[in-house]
Amino acid sequence: MNIPAIFLWALFPVLGACFGSFFNVLIYRMPREMSIIKPASHCPNCKHKIPFWQNIPILSWLFLGGRCASCKESISIKYPIVEFLGMLLGFLAAFLAGPSPWQDASLIRGISLFWLLTTLIPIFAIDFKHLLLPDTVSIGGVALGFAMSFFDGGIGILNSLIGIAVCGGGLFLFSVISSKIIKREGMGFGDVKLFAGFGAIMGAELSYISLIIGSFLALIVIAPYRIKAGKDMQAPLPFGPFLGLAAPISYLFGEWVVDSLFKFN
Repeated sequence: MNIPAIFLWALFPVLGACFGSFFNVLIYRMPREMSIIKPASHCPNCKHKIPFWQNIPILSWLFLGGRCASCKESISIKYPIVEFLGMLLGFLAAFLAGPSPWQDASLIRGISLFWLLTTLIPIFAIDFKHLLLPDTVSIGGVALGFAMSFFDGGIGILNSLIGIAVCGGGLFLFSVISSKIIKREGMGFGDVKLFAGFGAIMGAELSYISLIIGSFLALIVIAPYRIKAGKDMQAPLPFGPFLGLAAPISYLFGEWVVDSLFKFN
């Protein structure tokens, strides 16, 4: 399913900023076990309900001078930063799907890249600090990937279902077995659901390449940090950010890796 890439270039940055606004809510509320639906967006200081014209990503913060319209309390700059980051990642997804705005681009490829890139924001922000992964991202990835499999350009319904089962089931089984061996909790269930979502979007083969890449990234980043800082090497590891970062890499270059391995053999 191909469309002119200019549509992705125009849509994805705006959509990315909107996702960033939602991610701000997710990052704030999920660790506090608050509903992401109710109450509506409001000032945490005076509880003033924020109308939609004061909740436009990036622009509203600038127009209000970084302060609540009601109580004038300062609003953290982290909110527009997250929205701006979402906009940049949306643009990156559009660029990777169609490097020139004047060429055709795969809509399914664009949506997949948009999801894999923009959801890195809540994955990093929440998992690194709280060792939690939002179901909105993990289960959302499963639903999105399976829905896209029905359309031309997707990986196909059967491959998506196999990806969900093999990735989610395989990692869950690994978690159970490793927990029995090391006598403590292994892979978190949030990681299992996140990996199942990757399986739904890009199939089992590319997803397992992302698992290998993510494990390598975690090893070279976390191990030296914990050794230098004198941290407990057996403490729980925020694996989601590394797995999430590896997913778009695998999506973009995984087929080349597989082809190269087969040629080598």
